[in-house]
Amino acid sequence: MKIGPLLLCAFALILLNPTHAKAEASVEAVTFALQPGVIYVPLYEAAWQLHWQAERDLAGRCIRLHDFAVPAASLRHFIDGTELIRTTDLELAGARVNINADDGSMVVWYGFHRFPLIVSPKQVEVSLAKQQLRAWQGSRLVLQTHISSGRDGRTPAGNFTAGPFRQRMHYSKLYHNAPMPWSVQIYGNVFIHGFTSVPNYPASHGCIRVPLDGGNPAKFIYEWIDDGSPVRVVRN
Repeated sequence: MKIGPLLLCAFALILLNPTHAKAEASVEAVTFALQPGVIYVPLYEAAWQLHWQAERDLAGRCIRLHDFAVPAASLRHFIDGTELIRTTDLELAGARVNINADDGSMVVWYGFHRFPLIVSPKQVEVSLAKQQLRAWQGSRLVLQTHISSGRDGRTPAGNFTAGPFRQRMHYSKLYHNAPMPWSVQIYGNVFIHGFTSVPNYPASHGCIRVPLDGGNPAKFIYEWIDDGSPVRVVRN
């Protein structure tokens, strides 16, 4: 018996119920500083809004969205595994993205189904008491991770901004060339950066250490945050 070509690639249905979509409910987009002009939206939210089904390739190579195979390599992820798809891939799958020339507002639509797409400002808050970093784009929480700040109160509290200095691999000029991967400056010699040891208590010389494991939140924030984005460091 011959195996038809459609059986050569096995897919598992992702449970996306179109009836759960909310008509005209806006969706907040996700952008990355290292990919200017590229706009992402959570895959499942887009599928619900457009009343599309999605099927996952069991080998993990792609997701079939509305009969279009989206390569897994083109997706981005939050550190919790949430998959993000580019608006250009939604267009390849059959959707249209309309941009208002007057105010830049966007609407994604397919047939009678549509949703406004909003690109909101970014902000970061670091709690020294909780040893926690949270990041938002608009009201969407894009990252939450534990951190390790400066011992003996060496990390200053206040309102800062990301950048302008950032480097994929930075070496400390003050502390024996210690490696500081995924470094983003927020104030003077204070950086948010990845580190191999990130205990749940203050342990650094003043920087804000972020884990390299568990989805690599250090890399995520380095690639995501824009220069000039507000970074608020609070004592509580």
